[in-house]
Amino acid sequence: MSQSSASCRRRAGELLVICLFLSACAGKGAYNGPPCADVLNLPQDLRIYAEAAGGNRRLLPPEAQDRVAALGAARFFKPWLNDKPPAYIKKLLQTNFGLKPDRAYIDETRPFPPETWTALETQANKQAFGRGAGPAVTLRHCDLRAAPSSLRFYLRPDLPGEGYPFDYFQETSLPPGVPLYICNISADRAWMLVESPLAAGWLPARDAARTDDAFMRLWRSRPLVALVRDGVNAGGTRAHIGTLLPLSGRSGGDTVVYLPRRGLSGNAEAATAALPQGSAVTVPLALTADNVAAVGNAMMGQRYTWGGLDEGRDCSALTRDLFVPFGLYLPRNSAAQAGTGRVIPTAGSGDKDALVAREARPFRSLIRLPGHIALYLGVYEGKNIIFHNIWGLRTRDASGGCDNRAVIGKAVVTTTDPGRERPDLCAGKSLKERMDKIVLPFE
Repeated sequence: MSQSSASCRRRAGELLVICLFLSACAGKGAYNGPPCADVLNLPQDLRIYAEAAGGNRRLLPPEAQDRVAALGAARFFKPWLNDKPPAYIKKLLQTNFGLKPDRAYIDETRPFPPETWTALETQANKQAFGRGAGPAVTLRHCDLRAAPSSLRFYLRPDLPGEGYPFDYFQETSLPPGVPLYICNISADRAWMLVESPLAAGWLPARDAARTDDAFMRLWRSRPLVALVRDGVNAGGTRAHIGTLLPLSGRSGGDTVVYLPRRGLSGNAEAATAALPQGSAVTVPLALTADNVAAVGNAMMGQRYTWGGLDEGRDCSALTRDLFVPFGLYLPRNSAAQAGTGRVIPTAGSGDKDALVAREARPFRSLIRLPGHIALYLGVYEGKNIIFHNIWGLRTRDASGGCDNRAVIGKAVVTTTDPGRERPDLCAGKSLKERMDKIVLPFE
């Protein structure tokens, strides 16, 4: 056993305590073991799997990766190409992003008050769509919401698969320095409805500033730098993996980047900040298994939160942020990510294990099932292995239904069939049974 493997095995005892606690969240059921034995039995260190996947060998030729990075940058800057608010955002606004207050809650016990919903519709200022339209940029890490409000919007908080952290007002989180296009202003002018490279939604007006042509030219003319660590102090604001900022220069061993700040005019202006050594790379970082493992390990064990709520990640945020340093700018949700690059269907395959082992590419392909997505790591001890941020496994409730969850609630390494040891795992609802696509986004 290698030193790294031994270290992972020693951590299993520590993880057992956590997993036993989390299993209590899964609801009623006869099974009293840990939520997922894979988390205890498999090394939770991506370096171990990277060695078998080629280590420092390039997984993509430099010229091919440069083409991917050029497409990623174009997607990142796309909101600044608008000359008017997109029609689809007007439709989202008019339909309240498809949400209704019926049977919704603002916390674990209180139903969503009808008068509060009416006030939010007034605040949305729908009749003034297009007012104040123009380009902007995020000034700090912020949340993009389906309503001009920081209120939570939960469905069925009594179920383990609902309630916190599944706030359906949360569209996604955005790092500092993200290009935006303002589509509407709330009635009290405290919120902006924007298009971002990832999604549309409302954000607090204090978290963004308008941009002029000179600012946008500067932002687009410089090489992009990506963070490879979370919680980095970037000029006084916290920034995480998934953040892209223009390179200003180098100072000693530090990377100096441009950061947006609000100027005296109220518009964005460019400031500079030195990032801590080792916290950022120039895009694209060479696509190797070792490099992907290093970025992924920085997110290992982090808690699951829906849409980046409270600065966490869900499954698609993990895969999206993971590949940003490598020039690949994936869409926001798992369904859209599953349409990126070359797609190999697995639904109806007689032997999904063999198909995945044959067709998936370790450390550069994704495994998708409805509502979930994961990074494929390769074969380990005869099993297909994935890295993903997962809420939980579907387990039977007292009535025999599948409303219970064996809560894992964090970024972990598992097989493609986690929970197979559980007698209460819902038939037909396992990850492997629901798996429908192998996605090769770099191809």
